[in-house]
Amino acid sequence: MSDDHDPEATLQEWKESMQAEHAEAIAEPDPDADHTIEGVAQVSYRMTFDYDADAGELVRASTEQVDDLADPELLSCVCGVRGMTREEARQHLAAAVE
Repeated sequence: MSDDHDPEATLQEWKESMQAEHAEAIAEPDPDADHTIEGVAQVSYRMTFDYDADAGELVRASTEQVDDLADPELLSCVCGVRGMTREEARQHLAAAVE
């Protein structure tokens, strides 16, 4: 028995379906939901440790921030729409206030 489905075509169809749903969620926000945009950013620190021989443990000796806080590339709305660019987030909020 032969399996004639094309996994690449199936994946492409799924991607297109997800992209269409994402675009619709951005353009047509739920009017009853809260629409607050949020993002997660991470700042890196360099830490040094000393060895405490009595306790046999490493003890943090110092921390130094090594990069600045930057806006995240992808944003989310508390209504559930995730992975938006700044422009998509702007469009989503503009549609929510219409």
